[in-house]
Amino acid sequence: MKKILLLAGEGNIPLLVYDKAKEEGEVLVLSSFSFSLPEELKPDLWVDGLSLAQILEIIQREKITHICLAGKIPKNLVFEENVLHDELKNLFSSIPKWQDQTLLQAALAQLQGKVELVSPVSFLKECLTPSGKIAGRDPSQEEWEDISYGARIARFLADEEIGQTVVVKRGTVLALEGAEGTDETIKRGVSLGKEVVVVKMARSQQSFLIDIPAIGERTVRCLKNGGIIALEAGKTFLLDREKIVKEAEKYGVGVVGIS
Repeated sequence: MKKILLLAGEGNIPLLVYDKAKEEGEVLVLSSFSFSLPEELKPDLWVDGLSLAQILEIIQREKITHICLAGKIPKNLVFEENVLHDELKNLFSSIPKWQDQTLLQAALAQLQGKVELVSPVSFLKECLTPSGKIAGRDPSQEEWEDISYGARIARFLADEEIGQTVVVKRGTVLALEGAEGTDETIKRGVSLGKEVVVVKMARSQQSFLIDIPAIGERTVRCLKNGGIIALEAGKTFLLDREKIVKEAEKYGVGVVGIS
């Protein structure tokens, strides 16, 4: 029988993974006191800050067979005092650029051979963004042009480990995502223009073991004056599609999946 350790970051993805993972085996949820978790998710185990050594100890003690990392790890924690434990500080000190995927891959590499690493996609295939219209209204021709333009920029941002989201209107970039996250990026863009186009893309070489781009109904609510959200099909998550559809109709937002 599988014994799965769910490393829970922020957002709703860990909760969704937990519900599905329970169908495949025993699940222990491990999180950090540094994270903000959904109220519904009750971790079995906690670590203080970010500690690889504690995770390795739990793997051995609890006889863990599989590990799944799900949810967002806020980038600012890497730079805060007294969050990284010594073993992670030493590991990261050898990495010249502290980019999300590079840091997470380095940490997960320490677990390989000890347990099987499992992608959240294994549990949430139904949440992957499909191609075509998903919710709300259809984009206009002008908005399709902004989607095409924004997709090129968002891909560059993702590949350069800057962010994954761009806000565009009439060929003008209103906001680029940095460490603050998708919703805050959209709010900045909306403050500069109504009915904007939001494009979110994955990396060209996206690792599905870590950091999968996602939106939920709160993201749609950020476009309170209408607009379009375009997501890369097959490489991004739609969390709770029914609520996304409802919010899109309410706020006059169109949601589409693009290839």
